[in-house]
Amino acid sequence: RRLKQRFGFGPHQGPEGMQRNVALVRAVRDAVGMEVELAADAYMGWDVGYAMEMAKLLREYRLSWIEEPLMPHDVDGYVELKQRCPWQRWSCGEHSYTKWDFQELIARRAVDILQPDANRAGGITELRKICAMAEAVGLPVIPHSNEPHNLAITFSQPAHVCPVIEY
Repeated sequence: RRLKQRFGFGPHQGPEGMQRNVALVRAVRDAVGMEVELAADAYMGWDVGYAMEMAKLLREYRLSWIEEPLMPHDVDGYVELKQRCPWQRWSCGEHSYTKWDFQELIARRAVDILQPDANRAGGITELRKICAMAEAVGLPVIPHSNEPHNLAITFSQPAHVCPVIEY
């Protein structure tokens, strides 16, 4: 019912890379149909302009979210993406390291989905705090990966807080 893929190309490949990213998403969307929730991960490889252009090019494929298009501390960039591409959901957090990083993302409403990793964000106790902060403002948390420490968080939270397990 859900699938996430990686983008293969970024700003250095220019317009040709953009078209190749679109072709990747189109191929997966054609294979799985519109009823499957599809997300895609840019793994910190884009800049704001590139991400905005990709969001426009990919709009018809209805990506559930675009993950980590920018570097983790480019909160201003994430805010700009949300403002300029309101139809697209954005996620990040895999490379954020403290609850304070997440507090800023939450306070500024910089993303639509938080994706902390217990390995990087201070362990299970800190992720529980991040989940509480996110729940207070209605943001979902989808911990990065399905490693046992992240699963412990997902299973300890209500479904409206942690609605999906990455696998």
